[in-house]
This record gives sequence, structure tokens and C-alpha cells, in this order.
Amino acid sequence: MINEERVRHMTSMAIFEKELGPEYQPMMRYSKKEYIALHGWGGFLAGTIFFGAVYAAIVLYLVSNVIENLNTMYLLIIALAGLLVYAAYIIIHVHGVRVRAAKRYKKGKRLIKELGAKYSKLSKMYEDEVQQTKPLLARDSDEEKGLEDL
Repeated sequence: MINEERVRHMTSMAIFEKELGPEYQPMMRYSKKEYIALHGWGGFLAGTIFFGAVYAAIVLYLVSNVIENLNTMYLLIIALAGLLVYAAYIIIHVHGVRVRAAKRYKKGKRLIKELGAKYSKLSKMYEDEVQQTKPLLARDSDEEKGLEDL
């Protein structure tokens, strides 16, 4: 006889593991601090590459079209402005990445906890089913369990 409630639990757990499992697997491998730091470094590297590409394009445009009389003073101003803007950009960008990673980690931990509760409930269902399929005399009664705990 098929237990419909157990099948529903198993189906929902399988759907979760298939659809969301790969996304939330890192939450089981890393602590919150490690997960956020890992995303922070990734955000730093991605932000640096993005800013470098945009900054290089702006400098090339300025040098080729706008500034005809290029001297050392203009180069220093461009470099200093670029460093200041980069510092502000990277601080804001990495902070945003870390905040999003913290939210994702919190949501993932909550979903993993819910999945763990479903596994516990499924395990309890199996135990109850095994208990019901045993012969009447071989079943553990609640009274015997209470005596064993003493």
C-alpha cells in the first residue's frame, strides 16, 4: 500500500533538490562568514574588471577626441580622478554584493532547514510504517518505551 502523504513529501523534496539544490548547496559547505567573504572577493574582482574597461574607454575617448593638448598635468588629473572614482565605486559595489550574499545565505539556510524538517518527517513516516507492519506482539508499545527511558 502506498502512503500518499509520504509520496507528496518525497516529491516536494525531489523538486526542491532538482530546482534549487545547486543554488543552495554552498550554504551547506560554507559558514555565513566564508560565503559572504567569497562573494565579496568575487564582487571586487568583477567590479575591478568592469571599472577598468569603462575607465579605459573613457580615457581613450578623452585622449582621442576631447583633449588635443595632452600634457603631464592632464594625465595626473585623469589618473587621480580615476582612482577616486574607483575607490568610491568599489566600496559601494562590494558592499552591495556582500549585502545580497547575506540575504541569499539567510534565505538558503531557511530553505535548507525546511528541507531538513521534511527529511525528519519522512523518516518518522518510515518508522511509523515499519512499526505498523510488524506483527502485533512485536510492536513497541508506548508503555514499554516509557519504561525503557527510565
